[in-house]
Amino acid sequence: MSKFEGTDFDNVDQYFDIGAIKGDYDAWKTKWNKGSEWGIVGGKDGNKPKTVLETVLNHGDPTFARDQARSIEGLGALLEALTEILDGDTIETEHKLQLQEAIDGMEETLTRDKGKWNPRNIPFNTVVEFNETDDPKAPDIVRDTVYGHYRTKAYNDYVEWANENKPNKNLKVAKHEDEWTNKSQGKARPPLWQAITGVGETNEGKGGILFIAKKALKGVDKIKMGDGNRIAIFNNSKGPIQLAQIKSVQEKVIEVLQNPNIYPAGKSRAPMKDRLNAAFTNESYAIRNEEEARLLNFAKGYDRVEGVEKLKTVKLRFPKNNLALNKTIVQVLKVLGQEMKNYQTPKAKDGTAKPGLVLKEKRENKFKGEITMSWKNVLKQKKLSPKQKKIAEAAEPKHKITGADFKALAEEDKKTVTRKDNRKKGRGAFTDRD
Repeated sequence: MSKFEGTDFDNVDQYFDIGAIKGDYDAWKTKWNKGSEWGIVGGKDGNKPKTVLETVLNHGDPTFARDQARSIEGLGALLEALTEILDGDTIETEHKLQLQEAIDGMEETLTRDKGKWNPRNIPFNTVVEFNETDDPKAPDIVRDTVYGHYRTKAYNDYVEWANENKPNKNLKVAKHEDEWTNKSQGKARPPLWQAITGVGETNEGKGGILFIAKKALKGVDKIKMGDGNRIAIFNNSKGPIQLAQIKSVQEKVIEVLQNPNIYPAGKSRAPMKDRLNAAFTNESYAIRNEEEARLLNFAKGYDRVEGVEKLKTVKLRFPKNNLALNKTIVQVLKVLGQEMKNYQTPKAKDGTAKPGLVLKEKRENKFKGEITMSWKNVLKQKKLSPKQKKIAEAAEPKHKITGADFKALAEEDKKTVTRKDNRKKGRGAFTDRD
C-alpha cells in the first residue's frame, strides 16, 4: 500500500502473487551477476562490463560492442520494465504496457533479420586452433569465424602462451565452455543467450529473463485491489454527482443524517460540521461492480492505476471545509427524490425543529496578509452617493490599499457623523463643499 503522488489517491492497495516471481528474478540476478565463470573479464583495461548482468544493462550502448557484436536492442529496457513492476510502489497501467512492449521488442530482436542479432548468432573472429612448435615464439595459430562467444579453448591456450612469451602482454584468462561457440549459426549456447532464453532451445525457457517477464505480466493481469485504497474528494463538478450514484454512499448519507448525535441541541437544523465530516471520512464504501468503480473516474490519477476497475471497497476523505461533502449530500438527496427544505431530520420527526436540512461550510479567508482588493470593490462595500462614487472611480489609486487607507476611511466616517449631529443642533450649514 502506498501514496500515489500527484493524484487524488491517498493510498493505493494492490496485490498479486509477486513473491514467487521476485524469487525467480532475484535468483536470476544472482546467477548472472558473475563474470569470469561466464567468460567475461571486463576488457583489456577493465573498463567494459565485468559480468553478464552488466552486459545486459549496457546493451544499447555501442561502446561495449565487440567486433561485429552489436548490443541487443531492448534488453536493458526489459529489465527496467520488469523492475518497475516488481520493486516499484503503485503499479500503473503504463508500467504494464511498457513491460508488454519490452517483451515484444525482445522477441522481435531475437528473430529479426533471420536472427542476426540473436546472441547465439553473433559472429566473432577468434583463435580456433593453437599449437606450439619447436620455436616457442612461433606457434601455429588459426583464426576463423565462430558464433556465440569469442572465448574458445584455443583462445585460452593462446592467452597463456602470449602472457609468457610476449613482452608487456597481460591478457586475462577466463572459463570457457564448448557449447558457448559453434561454427554454425543457431547452434551456440552462449551465456547471454542463456540469460535471456533460459533452459532448452526456445526463447522462453524456464529461468530466462523472458520467462520471468512473461510470468510477471500474467501476474499483473490477475492483480487485485485491497481494502486500503483511499481517495480524496475535492469540490469539483463531477465528484459529488458521480458519488451520489453509488449505493453504499447513498446508504451512508441517510444513515448519518438520521443520527441525532450529529445535530446540536436546540432547534438548529444544521448538523455540526466537524461531526458530519468525521462520520463520512475514512469510512469504507462498498463498490458492487465495475460500473460503480467507473463512477470514481473523476479522481485524478484514476486511469493510471492498474486494476482500479476491480475495486470492491474504497475509503473516502472529504476536506474539512465540507464543500465537497455537502454537495455530495445534496446530490444523494436529489437522486433519492428528497428535497433539502422538506427533509425529515430526527429533530423534525420528534417535533424539536421544523422540517428541512441546513448544511454549513467552512470558507477560507481569500485575503491573507496585505489587502490587494481593488478600490472599486471597496466602493461597493461603502455607502456613497452616486456623485461621490463617480469621482472616486475616476481617480482609482494605482497602489495597493493598506490598513492605513481603511483607518483613514474610518476617521472620515466619524467626521461625517459629527457634522450630521451638528446640523441637527443648528451649529452651521452642511454644504457640498464640506
